Amino acid sequence: MARPSATTVAIGALGGLANVVAVLTLYARAGYPTLESASSVAVLALTAFAVGFLALSVSAHTRLLAPVVGFLVVLIGTVSLELTTPNPEWSTLDGYVIVDGPTHVASYANAWYVWLSLFLVAGGLEFAIRRGYGVGDDRLRNLPQLPLSRPMLASSVLGLGSVVGVSTTLLVLRAGIRPSVTAIAVLAFATVVAVVPLAALYARGIVSPAILFVLLVPYFLTVEVFATTDSPIHILLFGPYALVLAAAWALESAVRSRVRGWDGGRFADRGAA
Repeated sequence: MARPSATTVAIGALGGLANVVAVLTLYARAGYPTLESASSVAVLALTAFAVGFLALSVSAHTRLLAPVVGFLVVLIGTVSLELTTPNPEWSTLDGYVIVDGPTHVASYANAWYVWLSLFLVAGGLEFAIRRGYGVGDDRLRNLPQLPLSRPMLASSVLGLGSVVGVSTTLLVLRAGIRPSVTAIAVLAFATVVAVVPLAALYARGIVSPAILFVLLVPYFLTVEVFATTDSPIHILLFGPYALVLAAAWALESAVRSRVRGWDGGRFADRGAA
């Protein structure tokens, strides 16, 4: 893969700076005590920059739309929530900061790893669909052709799936989920629920698991980010939901092969068959 150009880096930097400005502006508007600590502001700015930079630079480098569209949807949604709900009220009790009211921008900013994982998976799904089914794939840049070699397929699927698993686990740990065995279950279930649709799409061009993934998993993670439910029950549902995705994979594969004679198209590695 070619190295990012100066233009790509510049576009990414603009996205990162825009996210930093939006986050810090909303923090200042609501009077977050975080702004009183230089180190806290530095960490906040760095993570906010990373989200915007990676989303826009990946899209600029590859011409994939999902990362930048996902970034804009989440950022605009957060800004809208902040502007249409009352500002939080701050007080102190025995040296601890007490907050009364919604803290949407803090939820958005602190869950930066969740957004990055979803943007990357969305980009990975878009790549496979566009490349495998010829949907504007001539516009894509710096991306491999299909079929992927078995090592590349395995590393791509497991890598992207693991990113979702780790980010989801960090999210529930931040909410104070205990015991640790629950976090291990979350890691396993969140990884598998992302691996199944990626594997189905990358290996055979099966799309229904990806559709089902997009319809439910980002929604559940968004609820956990902004509502902080203090219970991982809905996240643990990723385990049985992965079985649903696997069943959808098998069903679509059977129907397409029998009705349309689907043999994997561009996705299938004939040499390895």
